[in-house]
Amino acid sequence: MANLRQRLPHLNTLVVFDAAYRLNSFSRAASELALSQSSVSRVIRQLEETLGVRLFDRGRYDVAATEAGHELATTVCRALRDIAQTTDRLRIKNDDTEALTIYTDLSLASSLLAPCIGEFQRQNPSLRLRIIASPEPIEHTVEAFDIGLQEGRWGDDQFHIEAIADDAIFPVCAPSILAGLSAASDPDEIARQPLLNLQQEGRNWPDWSSFLRAFGVAVPHKTTITVINTYALYLDLAELGEGIALGWARSVQDHLNSGRLVRIPGLTLPLPDFINVYRPKHRPTKPIVQDFLRMLKRRVPPVDL
Repeated sequence: MANLRQRLPHLNTLVVFDAAYRLNSFSRAASELALSQSSVSRVIRQLEETLGVRLFDRGRYDVAATEAGHELATTVCRALRDIAQTTDRLRIKNDDTEALTIYTDLSLASSLLAPCIGEFQRQNPSLRLRIIASPEPIEHTVEAFDIGLQEGRWGDDQFHIEAIADDAIFPVCAPSILAGLSAASDPDEIARQPLLNLQQEGRNWPDWSSFLRAFGVAVPHKTTITVINTYALYLDLAELGEGIALGWARSVQDHLNSGRLVRIPGLTLPLPDFINVYRPKHRPTKPIVQDFLRMLKRRVPPVDL
C-alpha cells in the first residue's frame, strides 16, 4: 500500500474519465466540469498514456468507451460514487431537519415542482431549501439529496422508490404539419411522416416503435432525426416543423398552450405510475421530506389523456 500514490492516477483524472464515460462526450463532460473540451481531451489522452490502453473511440461529436474503457469504468465510477456518498454523510448532518435538498429532472422541475415549491417555502419559512434541476439521471448523480423526482423507475438497489402520478405520451407537431395530414388520427398516416426520436443513455423510453406498435402499426424504415438526451431540443425541432415528436403530457403542456405545438388527436399511450419519488437508502428520511411529499401528492394534477 505504500506505493499507492505511484500506482494510482490522480483523482481529478478519474473524475474527468467518469464524466466522459457517463456522457459519451468530451464536450458534455467539459461543460459539466467547467473545463474546456481541449482540457478534457488532454486529460483523457494522458490517462490513456499512463495506462497504455485506448479508453475511448473518438467520433465526430461523441465518444464510445472501448473494452478497456468499460473495464476501468466498472471500478472507477462505482468507487467515485462510494467516496462521494461517504463524504456527503460526513458533511451533512442527517438530523438537520431545517434543510431540504430536492433533485429533479428538468421537465418535472417545471411541471410539478415550480407550481408548489413557493407554497412549501412559505409554510416552512425557516427551511433551507436547495433544488438541483439536472438532465443527469438520479441513479448516476453524485449530488447529495433528500428527495428526488424522476420519470421512470431505475436504481431500486440505491433508493426507496414510490410512484406518485401517471403520465402519458402522444404525438405533437407544428400546426403546419397537422394541417397537412388528411387523417390525423390514423396511425398509418403518422407512421409515413418524418418522425423525431429521443434517446438517453440507459433509458428505455417509449419510442415510435413501441408507441405505434400499441396501435397495431409498424414504423417503416426511413431516415429520422435522433436527439440525444435533450428533450428541449427535441421539442424545438418539432416546433420548427422538422417532424412529429412524442410529447410527455406533463412536460409538453406549455408548448401546447402557446400554440407552438399542437397535439395530434386520438392517439395517446398512458404511462401508469411513471412519475416517481426517490429517497436514498443510505440516509434516514427527515420529517420535512414526509411533509413535502404529502403536499406534492395533493398538488399533482391529473394527467391530460
